[in-house]
Amino acid sequence: MTDMTDTTPSLYERLGGYDPISAFASTVLKRAMQDEVIGHFWNHATEASLYEEHINFVDFLCLHWGGETRYRGKDMVEAHRGMGVTEKDWDRLFSVVMEKCYDEYNLAPELREEVNAFLKKFKPVVVGSPTYRSIVLENPDMDITKGMKSVGVVWPPKPNRAQVQDKAS
Repeated sequence: MTDMTDTTPSLYERLGGYDPISAFASTVLKRAMQDEVIGHFWNHATEASLYEEHINFVDFLCLHWGGETRYRGKDMVEAHRGMGVTEKDWDRLFSVVMEKCYDEYNLAPELREEVNAFLKKFKPVVVGSPTYRSIVLENPDMDITKGMKSVGVVWPPKPNRAQVQDKAS
């Protein structure tokens, strides 16, 4: 009888665990902030908000890659709704990660592919939202505490949200 148990270490283990993933996430955020195309997303970040973003990013990655962290952040839809991330921004982020971050960590090609495949699953709920500011400007009487749905803007379409949540589980 053959043992059918998968003994392949998790991506979390293959990347070295929490500390290396935390350092990698820090590098991704730093390089993205320094980039002339996508750095504007952090124009109004505070030290506290960036710390929270980093911790949530690390916990999210660790949890999904096989670690035992607890993710306390928002889901990917809530975290990105209203940011106005475009295809160009998305592509640029991956250029930054591939050209500046992976090399810094000497990440093996097969691990780069696996990390990219995981991250790219979230594209349908990260790219395409109008900015929250643009919705407010288009709807001057909008109660900003009621959200975009209050003026008929629903993002992302429900199939995209369910599809990404299923894949991330």
